[in-house]
Parts: sequence; C-alpha cells; structure tokens
Amino acid sequence: MSALPVPGESAATPLAPSLNATKWRARSLVALGHSPARLARALGTSRTTVNRILLGQDWDPGVILRQRIRHLWESWWSLVPPERTAGERRAASLARRRAGENNWPCPAGLDDEHIDTVAGYRPHCGWRQATGTGVAADDPLGLAARRDLTHLAASEPATAGVPPTALQEDQP
Repeated sequence: MSALPVPGESAATPLAPSLNATKWRARSLVALGHSPARLARALGTSRTTVNRILLGQDWDPGVILRQRIRHLWESWWSLVPPERTAGERRAASLARRRAGENNWPCPAGLDDEHIDTVAGYRPHCGWRQATGTGVAADDPLGLAARRDLTHLAASEPATAGVPPTALQEDQP
C-alpha cells in the first residue's frame, strides 16, 4: 500500500523521526490499547507494516510513514481507543496485554525531549495501565476521507464534468 502524505508533511523534512523513535511511539500507543489494526487504519497502511515497526525489524518504512506515526502519536498520546463494542474491547485488551508482556510504556513514559535526539533511545519506565484523558477519534490524520475522495475520483469516467456538447465530434 502506498502512503500518501498528510497535508503539511514532506519527505524532505530534515527532522524526520528516527526509526527507533517511530518504534517507541507506535509501541506506546499499543500500551494505551490501540491495536495494530487500528493504528494501520489511522496511518493508511497495512497491519503487517505496523507489526514490523512494533517488532523493531531492521527495515525502514519511509520518512512519510515515520512522520505520520509522529503526527498520530501527537494526536493520540493521551487518548485511549473507543471500546463501544465487544470487538473493540477485545482488541484494546489484547493490545494492552501485548504491551504489558513486552514492557512497552504508555506515551507519558516516553521522554519527548530525547526520543528523537538520543541515538538508541530507550524509555526509563515500563508498562503501566493508563486510563487516558479521553477517547481517540477514528481518523485523526484525515486519511480515510482522503482515500474516499481518491477512490471516488478514480471511479469517475474521464469525461466527468465535461459538457456533452464538448464531447461530440465535429461533423463535416
């Protein structure tokens, strides 16, 4: 799946988040209860890509996705996922369990002054249950709306919006 940039993000941004910072930010959102599938939907990528980031595999998802994860973390850092349905509650519970088993801290446990500047940054604290300050929106980066618009534009015929008279061939 290709990653479209969010307005204001650029692959040329000089202060792109490091791979290590990206991994810890994603892990901290899992510690709040955001599942890899939920993160993938919000980021406009696949669950496999998110899991590779969480596992810290020696692989670069690209500057734009690293920037998206930073933007998502800035939006959700104190917000828990919705737990409206049994499926959402189960996904959040499994995410928190995974974070607990791996000792991943919640976002408040990360040092945001050093996460991007210290090579090999590791948080000083581990996992703790967090209640959050509210419930996270489903599409904080606006990517779902952009995907819908792109899909609609791609499904329209090439002649959409062109007056019928402009499409008629000239008669000799």
